Amino acid sequence: MRPTATTPWLLALLLVGMAGCNQPRFGTPQDAYTSFHRLVKRGELRQAWGALSQPTQAALQKRAQAVSDASGGAVKAEPLGLFFANVPPPPDVTEVSLVREAGDEATVLVRSSGSTHEVRMVREPSGWKVDLSASLQP
Repeated sequence: MRPTATTPWLLALLLVGMAGCNQPRFGTPQDAYTSFHRLVKRGELRQAWGALSQPTQAALQKRAQAVSDASGGAVKAEPLGLFFANVPPPPDVTEVSLVREAGDEATVLVRSSGSTHEVRMVREPSGWKVDLSASLQP
């Protein structure tokens, strides 16, 4: 069988399609949580930071500033480093399912080996984000 002129195009389309499968997606609460988890596991922390809600980021920035102030400036007010520092890699997630969705808020159930927990998600202009702001309150 002789390759046709369309064979290289089909191969290129297949490769582009496969590359898009691992791209972060934020169109649904489940996709957003899965993308956040994948980014953290791969160590892509700047992108993972962007998957956190604005209130979560603000709370972490406030906490980082408090740590810096308490140290007399010896510790820099770096919220990304504070949040992700010395944290073991998260366990593999086996399932992320939607528990409830109402307007711009949702809750997903995250199952991993040996544990199950709910995570609050919020919809922002750029898509669904992981919202940990309630758990970060003093």
